[in-house]
Amino acid sequence: PLADEQLERLQQHDQLRRAVDRLDPRSRQFVELAFLSDEPLSYGELAARLGMAEGSIGPTRQRCLEKLRQLLAGT
Repeated sequence: PLADEQLERLQQHDQLRRAVDRLDPRSRQFVELAFLSDEPLSYGELAARLGMAEGSIGPTRQRCLEKLRQLLAGT
């Protein structure tokens, strides 16, 4: 069972990576900084790195996650 679980996790990770790779460059950069960084970044740090207003981080996060959901669902 452990090997099957590991295989499933690897497949899910690969599927997610492929979906992230299909995002537009700005969305991909956001997702990589916000979710795939070794250390989590605050909204302030994300805003500074992306050159955007801190108040835009939440809505941008929501849009990027929706794009990922659509890619993962195959739509």
